[in-house]
Amino acid sequence: MAELTGTTVRTVRYYHQIGLLPIPGGRDGRRDYDLTHVARLIRIRWLTQAGVPLSRIVGMLRPSGDLDQGPAGADRESVLTDLNATVVALEEQLDQLEAQRTRVRRLISAVEQHDHLSPLPAAIARFYGTIEQRARDDSVRRVIRRERDFVELAFYRGEMPPEVEALFQGFDEARLAESVALFGQVAYRYESTSAPSEEEVAQTAAAVAERFSQHLGPELPRLARSVDLDAVKRAADLYVRLAEDKDRRTARAIADALLDTIEEARAE
Repeated sequence: MAELTGTTVRTVRYYHQIGLLPIPGGRDGRRDYDLTHVARLIRIRWLTQAGVPLSRIVGMLRPSGDLDQGPAGADRESVLTDLNATVVALEEQLDQLEAQRTRVRRLISAVEQHDHLSPLPAAIARFYGTIEQRARDDSVRRVIRRERDFVELAFYRGEMPPEVEALFQGFDEARLAESVALFGQVAYRYESTSAPSEEEVAQTAAAVAERFSQHLGPELPRLARSVDLDAVKRAADLYVRLAEDKDRRTARAIADALLDTIEEARAE
C-alpha cells in the first residue's frame, strides 16, 4: 500500500498511531488492507501535499474516509475554516521563503563584490571598515566597532530603517577624516573615568546631530518624511538600552538629538 501511494511503511504506521488511518483486521497473521484503506491513504497524502497539517486532516476526513459527497453543514464550515487557515499559513511560508531568497541574493552579490557576509548593507559595512582602518587608537577602534555591532543588530532585528544607508554614502576624504575625529571625541568621553558634565553631553549630542544634518544636506527633509519614525524611535531606544551604564546619559542625548533633527526636517 505504501508503494501504491508513494509513501513509506513508516509513514503508514505513523498514521495508524495518530488515528488518521484505521488499522485493518488481520488474516493469516497479517493486516488485511484493501482498496478502502488505499483510498483513505490517497486522500491523506493528497491533503498533506497541498500543505494541510495532519492535525487538521483528522477533522476533515470522515471515519470511513468518504469524501465523495463532501462535508455537510457544520462539517463543511469546519473543513472550510481549516482549509482557509492552511492557505494563510502557506502564504506566510511563501513570504518567508521570498525574504530568504532576497537575503541569499544579497549575500551572493556581497560576496561577489567584497566578501561581505552580514545583515548590514554594503555601504554601511564599507564605511565602518574604512574608518576603523584609519583610526590610530585602540579606544577609537573599539567605539567604531561597538557602533557597527549595534547597527548590525538593529538591521538584523528589523529596527533600523533602510533609509539609514544614505547616511553612509558619498564620503570624501575630508568627511572620512571628520568621522574618525568625531569617533575620537566620543571615545574620549567613554574612556574618561569621570562622568561627563551636562554641557559635555550636550556638546557631543549636538556635534553628532550637526554632522548628520550636514552630510545629508538638501536630502534630509525628503528622507525624514519617507522614514518610518516609529522604527527610528525603536532603533534609538535599542541604542540607549545597549549602552553601558556610565554612557547611557550620553547615548540618550545623542538619540534624542537625532530624533529632534529628523522631526524638524519632516516639518519643513
